[in-house]
Formats: sequence, structure tokens, C-alpha cells
Amino acid sequence: MKLDHITGIIFDLGGTLYRPVSDMCGLTRDFLNGIGIGNTKGFSDEDIVAAIEEPHEWLTNYMIENDVDVHWKPEHKHWVEYDRILLASLGVKDREDIVLAYQLEWDNFHEIASHELMEDCKKTLEELKFQGFKLGIASNRFTDPALVLEDSGILQLFDAIEYTNVPGYRKPSPYMLIRVAATFGTNPHRCVYVGNIVEQDIVAATNAGMIPILLTWCDPQEEEKVSSDTIVIEHIADLLEVL
Repeated sequence: MKLDHITGIIFDLGGTLYRPVSDMCGLTRDFLNGIGIGNTKGFSDEDIVAAIEEPHEWLTNYMIENDVDVHWKPEHKHWVEYDRILLASLGVKDREDIVLAYQLEWDNFHEIASHELMEDCKKTLEELKFQGFKLGIASNRFTDPALVLEDSGILQLFDAIEYTNVPGYRKPSPYMLIRVAATFGTNPHRCVYVGNIVEQDIVAATNAGMIPILLTWCDPQEEEKVSSDTIVIEHIADLLEVL
């Protein structure tokens, strides 16, 4: 596939430019074990992932029913309700003290969590920028990533940043990707989108009319899901050869 017409590169964040910050399954399992609930029943990753479906559906429906703004983010009360539904799905019911303690565990985690760029990420982005590409971010998240990018010393490299975790706007919707291309002043067909999750990133790129690039360094199993017309790379530095 010839890519000499490409002038814009748009990136996902977690699992693409940054190493994943949280292990939701691990934190939940450790918390339940710590309060003595996991001792008689072990919670596998599969158990916890399955339990997430119900609170995720609740939060998604809440956002749609309340017609929230594109940059809406849950308040403490929303996360507590999310936790209540999640823990009930894992068999922990009618224990408000445990629900609040679980949310406090997440609050404490986010206070100390660090965001680590993947190896050679900054160097590669700087080279792409030097070569004249316009660079952008499109990320499913509730908070503006600008501070994270600034702390990593790469904020100045990006020409456009879009973020949302509201259904209808978040990936796999092409909304953010099209917005970034519009800010570039570039036709979407002249952009690539780089991400690590097929159901979100590759589908969003296709929906936006962009060339999808799957980065497998973090989630190598995702390569099994792609079609033959998706470009697959193992490391972000591979973009220098592809483009």
C-alpha cells in the first residue's frame, strides 16, 4: 500500500503512545482479597471483565438518556453507583462500606499513577514532526490529556487533540478523528490513525475514511482480528519505515 499521500498522523493514547496505567482486574481482585472476600472464591480476569459489562451499560445509558455534553465526565456519585453495580455482579451486595472503600482505592490509585511513554516514543514523534507530518490525538477518555502530554514533554508536537468517552462521540465513532482532520485542514483520506484495539481504533479509522494502523506492542493478540488491508506494526518507530 502506497502512503506517499499521507500528511496527517493521529494517535490513540493508552496502549499506543503510553503504557497502560491501570490493571482494573488486578486492582479489583487485590481489593477483594484484601478485605477477605476473595479468599473463598477466586476472581479471575474473565470473572471481572464479565462483571464490568453491567455497570458499563448503566453508565452508557445514563450518558445517552441525559444527553450529556461531549466532554462530560462522571462525578463521584456516578462512580460510586458504577462500583455498586460492579461489586454486586461479583456477589458483594448491600455493603455500602465496601463500595465506598473500593472507590477510595481507585481515587488513591489515580493520585499516584504515572504515565510512561513507550520506548522511543518521543524520539519518533519528533522525527515525524520534523518530516512535516501534522500530528494529532483522538482518545476515549473523560479528561483532557494535555497535562499528561505536557508532563511527558510532547504536547508541543501535536497540532490537534480530541478526547471524549461519551457514547456517540467516542470511538468507534469517527467523530474525534474527523474533528482532528478538520483542525489539520486535511482531508481524512490523507490521514492515518494509529491505535491498539481493533474494535475501537481500527473500526474508527475505517469509519472516518482513514488508513488504519494497528500497533501491537501492547496487545499482540489484536493482530488476529484485523483484515488484510490493515497495516500492522510492532513498535511506534516502525512508522518511520511505513510512512
